Amino acid sequence: MASSANTSQSITNRATGDPGREQPDTRIDLGPVVQVGIVVRDAEAAVAAWTSRFQVGPAHFVDWPPEGTDLAQTATYHGRPGNFRMRLAFLQAGPVQIEFLQPIEGDNIYADFLAEHGEGLHHLLFNVLDPDGVARRLEAPVLQSGGSTLYPGAIWSYLDTQAMLGAIIELRTKL
Repeated sequence: MASSANTSQSITNRATGDPGREQPDTRIDLGPVVQVGIVVRDAEAAVAAWTSRFQVGPAHFVDWPPEGTDLAQTATYHGRPGNFRMRLAFLQAGPVQIEFLQPIEGDNIYADFLAEHGEGLHHLLFNVLDPDGVARRLEAPVLQSGGSTLYPGAIWSYLDTQAMLGAIIELRTKL
């Protein structure tokens, strides 16, 4: 029976198409999925729909950026300073957080998503030590970013990975 090192090596070699050469594994380790984001028109209605059917909750609501913070200064939209507001609702489902994102005003990727697709699954969130480094390695532009209300000091960034991966990836600074 092959060792686990040989097994993973043969998988890597099969992936490169060169079974005779050893190749280092250059894939990015994102860790576990932390959050699933769903864009909605009404965060309160979405929470009511989920909590009436499933044992999740209670919900935690956040209006972003919160009054009295400087988080609006951290906002970007397609590489430019952003000027948007949103209503967020968070439910915990085991180890994964469900986030409902309701755009309120300004140009933002949630309003863009609603206009193009309607309500639905928007992103998967991962905590990583170097979100900018991951974005560079993927060669994926940042669609939108800002400061975290739940994890002060952390920055969240949505990467333009829809065409590459079939989903938007959100990275948050792992503190």
